[in-house]
Parts: sequence; structure tokens; C-alpha cells
Amino acid sequence: MTNLFLINSTDCTPWEDTTKHSVNREDVFEEWTDGNWITHRVIARTRISGTVVLNFAKESDFTNFMTLMTTARNANGYYPIQVWCSNTNTNETLNAFLDISGDTQWDVTAPIKHHSITVSIVQR
Repeated sequence: MTNLFLINSTDCTPWEDTTKHSVNREDVFEEWTDGNWITHRVIARTRISGTVVLNFAKESDFTNFMTLMTTARNANGYYPIQVWCSNTNTNETLNAFLDISGDTQWDVTAPIKHHSITVSIVQR
């Protein structure tokens, strides 16, 4: 299996909900409409962005991930990552800003809580 999401060199794929993997390479462009109502675009570069969802059944896995997020971050606030791009069918290595939003779910039948993290990725 392909590694879908690595931070620094730590493979986060085992925690990923692969059905919700949504990372793509997109054009970054300037767009304008001229006097004849014709749309023009100047493509400046491409940028990889999207989201991945990570689920942690064990508290220790969640703690290890949060430690990774603290230690892998560059002084300028970005992370070295490797991620699978769905629309190009390629594995890309890049520096990216990662924003995390979380959701904790409690199992009422057992004293278990499940952490779900959505990681938003934007290439630097």
C-alpha cells in the first residue's frame, strides 16, 4: 500500500480514514475579464491543498501524533510532509502549513473515547 500521508518521516497512513482523503494539485492563477467579457487567466504556479482525516482509537496514538505535531514543525510554522495527490495520481514531497481541527467521540457502552482529527493541508 502507498503511504498516503507522512509528516517528517512518520507514516500517518495507518490512522487515516482513506475514504475521506481529499488532497489535490491545483493551479494558482490571476483571473480577469476584459472589455469584451472574455475571461483570462495567468497561471502563476501550482499548489497542493486538501484535507485528511485521522482517527485514533488509542489514547497513546493520539498523544504520539500530538507530540509529532510539536516536534516536526519548522521554526517558520510549516511541516515537511509527503502526501498522495488524488487528481494527479502522484506522491508529492513538500513543505506545508497544517491546521488541525478535532472531534472527540465517547463510546457510551464502554469507557473509550475516539479522537478524530481533520488535517487541512496548504502547500507553502
